Amino acid sequence: MAEPPPLHPDLMPSLRQLVRGLELLFWSLPFALLVCVQEMLAPAWESWGIMPLLLSMSLMWLGASRLKHFQPQEGVWQSAVKITEILALVMVGLAPFLHWIQTLPELPVTAFTAGQKHIIYSTIIFCAAGIMFLLNLNHVLTRLGAMLPDPILRADIKLFVTLNFILFFPLLAAMWCVRLSQELFGLFYQKAPGLAEFFGSAAGLEGALQGSVLWLATLIIATTMTMMWKAKEAVLGGVFSLEPAPLPDEETELDAGPDEDETRIVPVSDSMDSDEDEDTTAKPVDPSLN
Repeated sequence: MAEPPPLHPDLMPSLRQLVRGLELLFWSLPFALLVCVQEMLAPAWESWGIMPLLLSMSLMWLGASRLKHFQPQEGVWQSAVKITEILALVMVGLAPFLHWIQTLPELPVTAFTAGQKHIIYSTIIFCAAGIMFLLNLNHVLTRLGAMLPDPILRADIKLFVTLNFILFFPLLAAMWCVRLSQELFGLFYQKAPGLAEFFGSAAGLEGALQGSVLWLATLIIATTMTMMWKAKEAVLGGVFSLEPAPLPDEETELDAGPDEDETRIVPVSDSMDSDEDEDTTAKPVDPSLN
Protein backbone atom coordinates (compact mmCIF):
# COMPACT_ATOMS: atom_id res chain seq x y z
CA MET A 1 0.00 0.00 0.00
CA ALA A 2 1.43 3.36 -1.06
CA GLU A 3 1.91 5.92 1.67
CA PRO A 4 0.09 9.31 1.33
CA PRO A 5 2.26 12.23 0.18
CA PRO A 6 3.69 14.32 3.02
CA LEU A 7 1.81 17.54 3.79
CA HIS A 8 3.39 20.96 3.91
CA PRO A 9 4.22 21.78 7.53
CA ASP A 10 2.52 25.21 7.31
CA LEU A 11 -0.68 23.89 5.68
CA MET A 12 -2.53 22.74 8.79
CA PRO A 13 -1.82 25.89 10.87
CA SER A 14 -2.94 28.10 7.97
CA LEU A 15 -6.14 26.08 7.54
CA ARG A 16 -6.76 26.39 11.28
CA GLN A 17 -6.43 30.18 11.06
CA LEU A 18 -8.72 30.23 8.02
CA VAL A 19 -11.45 28.29 9.82
CA ARG A 20 -11.18 30.51 12.90
CA GLY A 21 -11.38 33.64 10.76
CA LEU A 22 -14.49 32.39 8.97
CA GLU A 23 -16.12 31.49 12.29
CA LEU A 24 -15.39 34.93 13.75
CA LEU A 25 -16.81 36.66 10.70
CA PHE A 26 -19.84 34.34 10.71
CA TRP A 27 -20.84 35.31 14.25
CA SER A 28 -19.67 38.94 14.23
CA LEU A 29 -21.70 39.99 11.17
CA PRO A 30 -25.18 39.48 12.72
CA PHE A 31 -23.90 40.83 16.05
CA ALA A 32 -22.68 44.01 14.33
CA LEU A 33 -25.99 44.40 12.49
CA LEU A 34 -27.92 44.02 15.74
CA VAL A 35 -25.73 46.53 17.57
CA CYS A 36 -25.92 49.13 14.81
CA VAL A 37 -29.69 48.85 14.45
CA GLN A 38 -30.28 49.01 18.19
CA GLU A 39 -27.87 51.94 18.49
CA MET A 40 -29.82 53.94 15.94
CA LEU A 41 -33.37 52.93 16.90
CA ALA A 42 -33.35 51.99 20.60
CA PRO A 43 -32.43 54.71 23.13
CA ALA A 44 -32.07 52.07 25.85
CA TRP A 45 -28.70 51.05 24.39
CA GLU A 46 -27.23 54.47 25.16
CA SER A 47 -26.39 53.31 28.69
CA TRP A 48 -23.90 50.81 27.25
CA GLY A 49 -21.90 53.57 25.58
CA ILE A 50 -19.62 52.74 22.68
CA MET A 51 -18.51 49.33 24.01
CA PRO A 52 -20.96 47.15 21.97
CA LEU A 53 -19.99 48.97 18.78
CA LEU A 54 -16.27 48.64 19.45
CA LEU A 55 -16.63 44.98 20.39
CA SER A 56 -18.59 44.02 17.27
CA MET A 57 -16.28 45.90 14.89
CA SER A 58 -13.18 44.53 16.61
CA LEU A 59 -14.48 40.98 16.15
CA MET A 60 -14.92 41.60 12.43
CA TRP A 61 -11.41 43.01 12.17
CA LEU A 62 -10.00 40.04 14.08
CA GLY A 63 -11.79 37.59 11.79
CA ALA A 64 -10.58 39.36 8.65
CA SER A 65 -7.00 39.45 9.95
CA ARG A 66 -7.01 35.66 10.48
CA LEU A 67 -7.66 35.05 6.78
CA LYS A 68 -4.27 36.43 5.67
CA HIS A 69 -2.45 33.41 7.18
CA PHE A 70 -3.91 31.20 4.43
CA GLN A 71 -2.00 31.01 1.13
CA PRO A 72 0.46 33.87 1.79
CA GLN A 73 2.00 33.40 -1.67
CA GLU A 74 -1.25 34.23 -3.52
CA GLY A 75 -1.06 37.93 -4.38
CA VAL A 76 -4.70 38.42 -5.46
CA TRP A 77 -6.01 36.64 -2.37
CA GLN A 78 -3.74 38.56 -0.02
CA SER A 79 -4.63 41.93 -1.53
CA ALA A 80 -8.36 41.23 -1.20
CA VAL A 81 -7.92 40.15 2.43
CA LYS A 82 -5.76 43.21 3.15
CA ILE A 83 -8.43 45.60 1.84
CA THR A 84 -11.06 43.85 3.95
CA GLU A 85 -8.85 44.12 7.03
CA ILE A 86 -8.23 47.85 6.43
CA LEU A 87 -11.97 48.54 6.00
CA ALA A 88 -12.72 46.68 9.23
CA LEU A 89 -10.05 48.72 11.01
CA VAL A 90 -11.62 51.95 9.67
CA MET A 91 -14.98 50.80 11.04
CA VAL A 92 -13.39 50.17 14.44
CA GLY A 93 -12.04 53.72 14.52
CA LEU A 94 -15.29 55.34 13.35
CA ALA A 95 -17.69 53.22 15.42
CA PRO A 96 -17.99 55.77 18.28
CA PHE A 97 -19.39 58.37 15.87
CA LEU A 98 -22.43 56.16 15.26
CA HIS A 99 -23.14 56.47 18.98
CA TRP A 100 -22.39 60.18 19.23
CA ILE A 101 -24.63 61.13 16.31
CA GLN A 102 -27.67 60.04 18.33
CA THR A 103 -26.95 62.85 20.80
CA LEU A 104 -27.16 65.59 18.17
CA PRO A 105 -30.24 67.82 18.28
CA GLU A 106 -32.82 67.85 15.51
CA LEU A 107 -31.54 70.88 13.60
CA PRO A 108 -30.88 71.74 9.95
CA VAL A 109 -27.42 70.91 8.69
CA THR A 110 -26.53 74.57 8.34
CA ALA A 111 -27.18 75.16 12.05
CA PHE A 112 -24.63 72.59 13.22
CA THR A 113 -21.22 73.54 14.52
CA ALA A 114 -17.95 72.33 13.02
CA GLY A 115 -17.66 69.53 15.60
CA GLN A 116 -21.22 68.36 14.98
CA LYS A 117 -20.64 68.34 11.22
CA HIS A 118 -17.51 66.28 11.81
CA ILE A 119 -19.62 63.68 13.63
CA ILE A 120 -22.09 63.58 10.74
CA TYR A 121 -19.37 63.21 8.11
CA SER A 122 -17.62 60.51 10.12
CA THR A 123 -20.89 58.58 10.43
CA ILE A 124 -21.37 58.78 6.65
CA ILE A 125 -17.84 57.44 6.13
CA PHE A 126 -18.58 54.65 8.62
CA CYS A 127 -21.69 53.60 6.66
CA ALA A 128 -19.76 53.73 3.38
CA ALA A 129 -16.95 51.63 4.89
CA GLY A 130 -19.51 49.09 6.10
CA ILE A 131 -20.99 48.71 2.62
CA MET A 132 -17.53 48.43 1.05
CA PHE A 133 -16.58 45.87 3.71
CA LEU A 134 -19.52 43.64 2.76
CA LEU A 135 -18.75 44.03 -0.96
CA ASN A 136 -15.09 43.19 -0.50
CA LEU A 137 -15.93 40.28 1.82
CA ASN A 138 -18.00 38.79 -1.00
CA HIS A 139 -15.00 39.21 -3.29
CA VAL A 140 -12.79 37.46 -0.71
CA LEU A 141 -15.21 34.53 -0.54
CA THR A 142 -15.16 34.32 -4.33
CA ARG A 143 -11.36 34.08 -4.32
CA LEU A 144 -11.50 31.49 -1.56
CA GLY A 145 -13.97 29.38 -3.51
CA ALA A 146 -11.66 29.51 -6.54
CA MET A 147 -8.77 28.10 -4.45
CA LEU A 148 -10.76 25.29 -2.80
CA PRO A 149 -11.20 22.07 -4.83
CA ASP A 150 -15.00 22.02 -4.60
CA PRO A 151 -16.92 22.85 -7.80
CA ILE A 152 -20.31 22.82 -6.02
CA LEU A 153 -19.07 25.36 -3.46
CA ARG A 154 -17.63 27.49 -6.27
CA ALA A 155 -20.97 27.53 -8.11
CA ASP A 156 -22.92 28.35 -4.93
CA ILE A 157 -20.59 31.22 -4.02
CA LYS A 158 -20.85 32.63 -7.53
CA LEU A 159 -24.66 32.54 -7.31
CA PHE A 160 -24.82 34.17 -3.87
CA VAL A 161 -22.27 36.86 -4.77
CA THR A 162 -24.24 37.77 -7.88
CA LEU A 163 -27.41 37.99 -5.80
CA ASN A 164 -25.70 40.21 -3.21
CA PHE A 165 -24.35 42.60 -5.82
CA ILE A 166 -27.86 42.91 -7.28
CA LEU A 167 -29.33 43.62 -3.83
CA PHE A 168 -26.79 46.34 -3.08
CA PHE A 169 -28.38 48.74 -5.60
CA PRO A 170 -31.85 48.82 -3.97
CA LEU A 171 -30.13 48.98 -0.57
CA LEU A 172 -28.25 52.14 -1.53
CA ALA A 173 -31.40 53.61 -3.08
CA ALA A 174 -33.41 52.92 0.08
CA MET A 175 -30.72 54.45 2.29
CA TRP A 176 -30.71 57.57 0.13
CA CYS A 177 -34.51 57.79 0.21
CA VAL A 178 -34.51 57.67 4.01
CA ARG A 179 -32.66 60.98 4.08
CA LEU A 180 -35.20 62.46 1.63
CA SER A 181 -38.36 61.16 3.29
CA GLN A 182 -39.78 64.67 3.81
CA GLU A 183 -39.34 65.62 0.15
CA LEU A 184 -40.65 62.25 -1.06
CA PHE A 185 -43.78 62.52 1.06
CA GLY A 186 -44.45 66.00 -0.32
CA LEU A 187 -44.05 64.64 -3.85
CA PHE A 188 -46.40 61.74 -3.11
CA TYR A 189 -48.93 64.18 -1.64
CA GLN A 190 -49.00 66.15 -4.88
CA LYS A 191 -48.66 63.40 -7.49
CA ALA A 192 -50.12 60.33 -5.71
CA PRO A 193 -52.47 61.29 -2.87
CA GLY A 194 -53.51 57.69 -2.34
CA LEU A 195 -49.93 56.62 -1.70
CA ALA A 196 -49.39 59.54 0.65
CA GLU A 197 -52.56 58.59 2.53
CA PHE A 198 -51.29 55.02 2.79
CA PHE A 199 -48.10 56.14 4.60
CA GLY A 200 -49.97 58.75 6.63
CA SER A 201 -47.08 61.13 7.23
CA ALA A 202 -43.43 61.68 6.45
CA ALA A 203 -42.53 59.78 9.63
CA GLY A 204 -44.52 56.79 8.39
CA LEU A 205 -42.72 56.89 5.04
CA GLU A 206 -39.37 57.14 6.82
CA GLY A 207 -40.22 54.14 8.99
CA ALA A 208 -41.19 52.08 5.94
CA LEU A 209 -37.96 52.99 4.18
CA GLN A 210 -35.93 52.13 7.27
CA GLY A 211 -37.67 48.76 7.41
CA SER A 212 -36.78 48.08 3.75
CA VAL A 213 -33.15 49.02 4.42
CA LEU A 214 -33.04 46.64 7.40
CA TRP A 215 -34.66 43.84 5.38
CA LEU A 216 -32.22 44.20 2.48
CA ALA A 217 -29.20 44.41 4.79
CA THR A 218 -30.35 41.30 6.67
CA LEU A 219 -30.78 39.40 3.42
CA ILE A 220 -27.28 40.36 2.20
CA ILE A 221 -25.70 39.41 5.52
CA ALA A 222 -27.62 36.11 5.59
CA THR A 223 -26.36 35.09 2.14
CA THR A 224 -22.82 36.12 3.11
CA MET A 225 -23.06 34.01 6.27
CA THR A 226 -24.26 31.06 4.18
CA MET A 227 -21.21 31.33 1.93
CA MET A 228 -18.84 31.52 4.90
CA TRP A 229 -20.44 28.48 6.56
CA LYS A 230 -20.26 26.41 3.36
CA ALA A 231 -16.62 27.44 2.83
CA LYS A 232 -15.76 26.47 6.40
CA GLU A 233 -17.41 23.07 5.99
CA ALA A 234 -15.54 22.52 2.72
CA VAL A 235 -12.21 23.32 4.40
CA LEU A 236 -12.96 20.99 7.32
CA GLY A 237 -14.01 18.23 4.92
CA GLY A 238 -10.77 18.63 3.00
CA VAL A 239 -8.73 18.52 6.22
CA PHE A 240 -10.31 15.27 7.37
CA SER A 241 -9.85 13.72 3.92
CA LEU A 242 -6.09 14.34 4.19
CA GLU A 243 -5.81 11.99 7.19
CA PRO A 244 -4.68 8.43 6.40
CA ALA A 245 -7.24 5.67 6.72
CA PRO A 246 -7.11 3.76 10.03
CA LEU A 247 -5.62 0.27 10.05
CA PRO A 248 -8.20 -2.52 10.36
CA ASP A 249 -8.45 -4.37 13.67
CA GLU A 250 -7.64 -8.05 14.09
CA GLU A 251 -11.23 -8.92 14.87
CA THR A 252 -12.35 -7.21 11.67
CA GLU A 253 -9.86 -9.24 9.67
CA LEU A 254 -11.08 -12.48 11.26
CA ASP A 255 -14.72 -11.64 10.60
CA ALA A 256 -14.02 -10.68 7.03
CA GLY A 257 -12.50 -14.09 6.25
CA PRO A 258 -9.58 -14.89 3.93
CA ASP A 259 -9.39 -13.10 0.66
CA GLU A 260 -9.36 -15.02 -2.61
CA ASP A 261 -5.99 -13.65 -3.63
CA GLU A 262 -4.55 -13.89 -0.13
CA THR A 263 -1.82 -16.47 0.47
CA ARG A 264 -2.23 -18.49 3.65
CA ILE A 265 0.94 -19.07 5.62
CA VAL A 266 1.05 -22.41 7.35
CA PRO A 267 3.39 -22.63 10.35
CA VAL A 268 6.46 -24.74 9.82
CA SER A 269 5.98 -26.79 12.98
CA ASP A 270 2.44 -27.72 12.04
CA SER A 271 3.52 -28.79 8.57
CA MET A 272 6.36 -30.94 9.91
CA ASP A 273 4.06 -32.62 12.44
CA SER A 274 1.52 -33.37 9.77
CA ASP A 275 4.23 -34.85 7.51
CA GLU A 276 5.45 -37.10 10.31
CA ASP A 277 1.94 -38.31 11.00
CA GLU A 278 1.42 -39.10 7.34
CA ASP A 279 4.72 -41.00 7.19
CA THR A 280 3.81 -42.96 10.31
CA THR A 281 0.43 -44.06 9.06
CA ALA A 282 1.50 -44.67 5.48
CA LYS A 283 4.55 -46.97 6.04
CA PRO A 284 3.69 -50.74 6.37
CA VAL A 285 5.32 -52.78 9.07
CA ASP A 286 8.00 -55.21 7.78
CA PRO A 287 7.57 -58.67 9.48
CA SER A 288 11.23 -59.53 8.96
CA LEU A 289 12.24 -56.92 11.49
CA ASN A 290 10.65 -58.94 14.26
